[in-house]
Amino acid sequence: MSRMQRQLKHLEELDVTEPRHLSTVSRNSSTFIVGMSIMLLSWGIDAALDAAFEQGTFFNQLLRPGDHDMVIRLWLLATMLFFIMYVSRVKRVHRRQETRLNAALHRAETERVRAAAILESLGDAISLQDLDMKILYQNQAHIDLMGAHLGEYCYAAYQGQDDVCNGCHLAQSYQDGLTHKQERHAHTKQGLRFTEIVSTPLRDASGHIVAGVESVRDITDRKRVDLEIERINRELELRALELGEANRELESFCYSLSHDLRSYITRISTAQQILAQTPQAREPDLVYPVQIIEDSCRGMEELVEAILTLSRLTREPMHWEDVSLSELAREISLQLQQQEMERTAEFIIPQGLVVRGDHHLLRVVLENLMGNAWKYTREVPMARLELGVGEHEGNLCYFVRDNGIGFDMAERELLFKPFKRLKNAQGYLGTGVGLATVERAILRHGGRVWGEGELGKGTTICFQLPANGNR
Repeated sequence: MSRMQRQLKHLEELDVTEPRHLSTVSRNSSTFIVGMSIMLLSWGIDAALDAAFEQGTFFNQLLRPGDHDMVIRLWLLATMLFFIMYVSRVKRVHRRQETRLNAALHRAETERVRAAAILESLGDAISLQDLDMKILYQNQAHIDLMGAHLGEYCYAAYQGQDDVCNGCHLAQSYQDGLTHKQERHAHTKQGLRFTEIVSTPLRDASGHIVAGVESVRDITDRKRVDLEIERINRELELRALELGEANRELESFCYSLSHDLRSYITRISTAQQILAQTPQAREPDLVYPVQIIEDSCRGMEELVEAILTLSRLTREPMHWEDVSLSELAREISLQLQQQEMERTAEFIIPQGLVVRGDHHLLRVVLENLMGNAWKYTREVPMARLELGVGEHEGNLCYFVRDNGIGFDMAERELLFKPFKRLKNAQGYLGTGVGLATVERAILRHGGRVWGEGELGKGTTICFQLPANGNR
């Protein structure tokens, strides 16, 4: 236990609630007895004087004085009684003031010790200086840092000067009444150290500045963190430049992909169409190769379009608005049914599913999810596609569920990887980037997506979106 703590504990243990009323009664009784004794003594002295200089004996004058003497003695006794009562009242007032003064001094000492204990526990080096820059107080941390200089002038103790330092932050606080901060650094045995000096004016009850508080804090660790953050920011800026260059290269690649590669595909498709119109194309040996060329051109066109869509998702700006998933799902379901009128399917789409997000990206999400569900339920006699809402880990989530071929949960990590096809999906046409596109669009919203399924029992793709979205 420190000295300050022991002193504070001692002050708190003082009995400041002693029975003062008993002491007051005793003192009042004492005053009354003394006063009555003086009054009786004066009566006796007056009787003795009357017996000595006038007629009669002492006892006659004491017990049976004359009328004139009785009046004088009664007047004297009344005067003394009044004086005694006045003295007693003055003493009571004095004692009350003394009691209040002692209590105030005790409270002031308690607060002083408590304030000193608080200043000692702060960890910062703190000193108190008057308007003449004389050091009035130093806590232990300040003594350890600057040395003991109580009663000295700060400019002489710390800087060895004869007058206030130029640009003194504490002097500025005295002038404008504001708090000032300064950062300084110095090379020490422990290496380069940084300190922050904070000066604050101290005011009395009337608002006048009477002193100043100077706090010295070691901010070396914070400065090191700031320097490290600056270094990381510079690296991030460099990485951002590199990323910008990579994005420009990606845009150039996408341009080539969308124009140059498509031009070759168009040429091959045109040649295939010309070949398909010739009589030789109907020969059994050429029917299959011609069909393969047509399917490959269509597949390449779909793959190019899927790759372009996937790359655009990360570059297009987000437009936040209220989007009705129910209306989007109904539009997509009609498009799917029009593509294959011969199929029988049940679409379960609830009313009023509205979320906050980008309309275009959410359409891409539902088009891919419902398109996959439509594709992988082709072999089911009665396809069932459902858009729904549920709860996952205490948060709202949305899902697209089907009763198609499903998938093995052991392959769940491959679901959202581009160009990765699951084993039971090998016989189905597709580009392999549909679910990767879905994941990219959901991540742009700040959400997450995952899949659940079982072989032969269908697939459920769930996704979560932020509660309110970002603007």
